[in-house]
Amino acid sequence: SMNIGGHILSFNDLENGVLRANSKHPSAFSPPFANDDKRLVLSCKEVDCRLHFGLNCGAKSCPPVKNFTPQAIEEELRIVAQAFCEQEDNVRVDEANKTLYLTAILNWFRADFANSKEELPQAIVKFLRGDKQKKLQSLIDRAEGINIKYNDYDWGTNASDFVAFDSGVLKANVKTVLALF
Repeated sequence: SMNIGGHILSFNDLENGVLRANSKHPSAFSPPFANDDKRLVLSCKEVDCRLHFGLNCGAKSCPPVKNFTPQAIEEELRIVAQAFCEQEDNVRVDEANKTLYLTAILNWFRADFANSKEELPQAIVKFLRGDKQKKLQSLIDRAEGINIKYNDYDWGTNASDFVAFDSGVLKANVKTVLALF
């Protein structure tokens, strides 16, 4: 938990209550803040879907960690959205098979991007550049329907300096232990 302006917030409260305009998490039954919750004043008025390209839970399939600044937040969100969507693991266009492969994030939080699954390609194309953008725009313009498939999400850690815990290497500091008594 953290204290923001005198309000105690969990990470869930911050993501779903504040940044996602008090929207329920896909696995939740209700939004984080009830109608009489004083923390509602902290909620954004509407969801900016680009926030999903900047949040990181520590899993390999998450976007990379990034610091954002109030002065450049719009440009920073534009850049992280494009960078995330450029990665084939997150957005891949198979023009021959009229298929768009997307990160599972876009499945879980689809409502933050588009009103329906069928509208996702139009919502995503604006985050693409170059050939990938041209291929997806071509599929959209053909109006023949686009198959959408979601990639598996890798929940493994993306910690680069991860060291597995080994209790066998722990040694008690005798002075510290004796000081406890």
